[in-house]
Amino acid sequence: VYPGSLNKNVQEYVALYKDLLPVKTLKEIELTSVTKLVVTDTRQRTRIGMFARQLDKLTQIHLYDHHPDSDNDLTAEWSLVENIGATTTLLLEKIFADNIAISPFEATLFAMGIYEDTGCLTFESTTFRDVDVLHRLWQVGVNLRVVNEFLNRPLNEEQRDILDELLAATEYHELRGVRVGVASTDNGDYVSGLGLLTHKLLELEDVDMMFTVVSMENKVYVVGRSRVEYIDVVKILRSFGGKGHRSAASALVRELEVEEVRDNLVISLYREIMPAKTAGEMMSAPARTIAPDTTIDEARELMLRYGHSGFPVAEGQALLGIISRRDLDKASHHGLGHAPVKGYMSRKPVTVPSEMPMREVQHMMIENDVGRLPVMVGETIIGIITRTDVLRNLEGIKPLQQSKQKNLPAVGDDLTVLINERLPQKMQSLLFHIGQTADHEDVKVHAVGGFIRDLILEMPTHDLDLVVEPLAIPFAEQLQQMLGGQLITHEQFGTATLTLLDGSQIDLVTARHEFYAYPAAMPEVEQSSLKNDLFRRDFTINTLAVALNSPHFGQLIDFFAGLCDVQDGLIRVLYNLSFVEDPLRVLRAIRFEQRFAFQLEETTQSLLENAVQTRVLEKVSKERLYDEFSLIFHEEEIPKILDRIFTLGVSISLFPGVRYGAAVRKRLFAVQEMLLWVEQAWRDASPLPDALYLAALMLEMPFQEARHLCRRLRLPREVSRRLLAALTVVPHVLAQLVTNESPQPSQLDQWFRGQPVEALLLLQVASDNSRIWKSVTHYWEKIRLQKTEINGHDLEALGFAPGPTFQEILTAVRAAKLDGLVTNREEELAFARARMQHEPVLREEN
Repeated sequence: VYPGSLNKNVQEYVALYKDLLPVKTLKEIELTSVTKLVVTDTRQRTRIGMFARQLDKLTQIHLYDHHPDSDNDLTAEWSLVENIGATTTLLLEKIFADNIAISPFEATLFAMGIYEDTGCLTFESTTFRDVDVLHRLWQVGVNLRVVNEFLNRPLNEEQRDILDELLAATEYHELRGVRVGVASTDNGDYVSGLGLLTHKLLELEDVDMMFTVVSMENKVYVVGRSRVEYIDVVKILRSFGGKGHRSAASALVRELEVEEVRDNLVISLYREIMPAKTAGEMMSAPARTIAPDTTIDEARELMLRYGHSGFPVAEGQALLGIISRRDLDKASHHGLGHAPVKGYMSRKPVTVPSEMPMREVQHMMIENDVGRLPVMVGETIIGIITRTDVLRNLEGIKPLQQSKQKNLPAVGDDLTVLINERLPQKMQSLLFHIGQTADHEDVKVHAVGGFIRDLILEMPTHDLDLVVEPLAIPFAEQLQQMLGGQLITHEQFGTATLTLLDGSQIDLVTARHEFYAYPAAMPEVEQSSLKNDLFRRDFTINTLAVALNSPHFGQLIDFFAGLCDVQDGLIRVLYNLSFVEDPLRVLRAIRFEQRFAFQLEETTQSLLENAVQTRVLEKVSKERLYDEFSLIFHEEEIPKILDRIFTLGVSISLFPGVRYGAAVRKRLFAVQEMLLWVEQAWRDASPLPDALYLAALMLEMPFQEARHLCRRLRLPREVSRRLLAALTVVPHVLAQLVTNESPQPSQLDQWFRGQPVEALLLLQVASDNSRIWKSVTHYWEKIRLQKTEINGHDLEALGFAPGPTFQEILTAVRAAKLDGLVTNREEELAFARARMQHEPVLREEN
């Protein structure tokens, strides 16, 4: 029985297929005889119509639902409630589990139920389980002509009229980086389908959220739809009694006019919407750039190694242009590998300011079809936004805590459950469709590497790497036909990169074997098998693979006991020359060891120590070495990684001249605590972690040696500038503060003004003296914010001619104000006049 009204398209379907549907009308129900109630797709008392009057007399209530909890929910003896795309999926899973046969007619009906509830599998609430059930329905038989007939019903005349009115009446609100549309109208008669109209408005308008407020039959209907995962629409509509999902909710308001409801809604929006993420918050910093004189071949090597689709070209932090992978490939094809990239770069790259909301960043990336956007403050590049950053924001994935439990899956296990539980819903569906396409094309496809490692460890991952047998490029072309997007292929390496329409990226490689002609060389590749392809990887924990073909979808493959090393927490190389052929694996081993709280396996540590003694790292170009080294400063356990670099002797190739001991080690961990403190206390400070950590390492080094080490490490210009400034200031100021217990504010201003924040933080790190901490904090939080009330124009107005002395006088006025000698504009002017006339000015005490 239908306890309430039906959507227009459902009414039409029921009218046509009534003879095949065993559904009674309300009039046919003898209410007093009902003892058991099975409720689907709701739990709310207000949604079950007249049956709510019989609740006290019922002996059983069974519930099937996928909506969030509410205060109005029924109490049931049995319930199946899960966060899933469609309640139909829950019912079908039981039907399939009990081997209940269904007909093609029923399969088509059920498919329409799933499509309707999931927006044809596009809503964020859609899960892999919805896709899996739909797949099984297709095997029974789904009539797409019927699906299209009743899912895509045209709007009737009344709906089109309301849609036109809402379009014309839409107001736009920019709320903390979130763009919201609010459309309202007074219709009079009731017209169904306001949820559909709101969804269409969301599709038509360039907004993150859309709300419609429509008065019909003396009631005001409010509907909200959202693309923004981190904002709860139900919460926004809570004051109106709203119900629904996080991204779709509605409310019915009585005894208020439509204008009042609209105004109250806007107030609720301002109250509930939190600031959107900005480019500055989501960017990777510092940006990995290349110099304008870098050759085409060198840039290609870096791009292939790091998997980038482009590099900013910069001198220091000044952005000159962008060089793309396509530009490099074309230049190399024409024999220009020796030429510098500055001759072929795009000189007007698309950039974004640090304060730009991520919604706009995403639009710019898609509209300009670029995978990397430099983040700028003025003319200075401060970071880079990549597709991964955009996807991390888009998918709303929060960092997960590393799993400490030991009941990990075994070789051959089906990881489908882990895939459903731990991966974003879109990734679940993507893996399923890739497997289907592989079956159709008769190729074998496996997801491999860090993707599987992080899935097992319950850590976030965004990179999807696929190994294809026999050939990756033809399969990538088939995937492009199915999924759309842009495909870039590299015939010489047998690799392809498919960038989907939403900006996500899939890297595909032909199963291959690599050969290194000499230590630190780029590998030569040849077609091979999955096992050989996994053997070429750096560590066993990165050799895990999962089959995507049916009937083995989700099966875990482990040729090299990588799962055991994940279980035991070990970093192990696959062969003895691993560190020789790719010396950067030395740094990678240390990073992984500390990131996962693992240990170097005994033989691996011995091989690493031997590689260190033979100084294989010095055979790597300094630029490549710093690029790998700089990844350390994106990790959480930076002090532990740096400490390990010294204890393992790797520092001989990285930090010659740094004397490492207990004091330096203590400073490194103090830097970590200081950066966490600054994040909360000094929100307008933006210290560079690499500059501060390296300054803490080099504090006792002679200045010339420190400057030479910065050049040796090929540090970015801004990192070097801040680092060296801190090393210059700190020893001098420490000595001054030790001898002067109560420095005047003007003295602190003289020492610290114009210095990078790293200098102030290093002072606090380098000393346990609370007085020094107090002085530095007082400067940052109070003194630096002080401004004089007069300027050079005021000095001119006093009759003095502009000249070099103006700055000296204004500096003296600032010092006097900081020390309390002048307190207002008149006193500042008097002080300045006296100084210009070389007359002393004394403040009169009250």
